[in-house]
Amino acid sequence: MIPATFFTSTTLLSDLPISEKPHIAMIGRSNVGKSSLINHLTQQKKLARVSADPGRTQTINLYDIDSRFFLVDLPGYGYAQTSKEKRAAFSTMIHDYLEQTPQLTLIFLIIDARIPPTSLDAAMAQWLQEKNLPFVIIANKMDKLNSEDTRKLHRSLETLYPGVPTIEHSITSGKNRKEIWATIERAL
Repeated sequence: MIPATFFTSTTLLSDLPISEKPHIAMIGRSNVGKSSLINHLTQQKKLARVSADPGRTQTINLYDIDSRFFLVDLPGYGYAQTSKEKRAAFSTMIHDYLEQTPQLTLIFLIIDARIPPTSLDAAMAQWLQEKNLPFVIIANKMDKLNSEDTRKLHRSLETLYPGVPTIEHSITSGKNRKEIWATIERAL
């Protein structure tokens, strides 16, 4: 188990801790498994709150990892069952955090491997590339795909996001947990 604790939740950048600790951010559509991934990486089942209901994460949530860095769980984008005003506020909060946090070292763009990348995923990846922000795609829920679907996914990702690294991941099988940690270590 990795020493990890919940640190804070906020909707305001001004409330983020004044610290030089690097930030590793998790971003993706609602219900893609960001909180579950945090729990899996730290091997703590209840560190990040997990819900079957999409759109639960509505704040910037920071988790202190081994007093070395923060894992940051951002609100999911694209949750349809909330007001347009709330979706716009989430979008602004996410983009402001990503653009204005100097401690941000790496972004994990998490996609659901079972679903082809959506227009929202594509828009986020394009925005991250335009802003020259360092990111890696994590194809989550890989245990649900057969080998042909896996090949199709990789062809699609390489076509849509040429040169962007992709890590396959499965909470069920534990696939590539160590590779994700190695990616984090290289970013620190």
